[in-house]
Amino acid sequence: MTTNNTFSDQFADGAATVMNGGHEVRPLLRLSVSEGTRVRVERVAAHPHRRQALKLAAVQGSLEVNDAVCEMVSLWSDTSPAEVEMMVQGSRIRRLEVWNAWDLGGLESAWLGNSGMIVIPSERYLALHCSDGLGPPSFTDLQIHLSVAPPR
Repeated sequence: MTTNNTFSDQFADGAATVMNGGHEVRPLLRLSVSEGTRVRVERVAAHPHRRQALKLAAVQGSLEVNDAVCEMVSLWSDTSPAEVEMMVQGSRIRRLEVWNAWDLGGLESAWLGNSGMIVIPSERYLALHCSDGLGPPSFTDLQIHLSVAPPR
């Protein structure tokens, strides 16, 4: 019997979530959305010595951010504002996918090693505590408050 050592090993074996320290860890957050859904991302904290990013992808749709429209948005800790608002577009869109990434010597990395996120719902937002894939799990590598509001 083989023992899986990292989150990515366990996710590759088909686990949708794994338990760590009493918390569910997931590689990807999937949110139901529709055209006109408003998304607000607030970066609370990020690893000071390694660039971190929150990635958002509109499945069969797009995201409008500051008059730019794209299918995927990368919010890097050293180049994006601490707070970003966006609007979901597309009549066929049903899902928004969210995950964390990090910079490894100029190479964008995600879903490797002990990468994953703990999602804690609150009344006003989802708190995302993200671990990049380097070393043991550390859910302070990137911390986000993610708010999703239905169309007006």
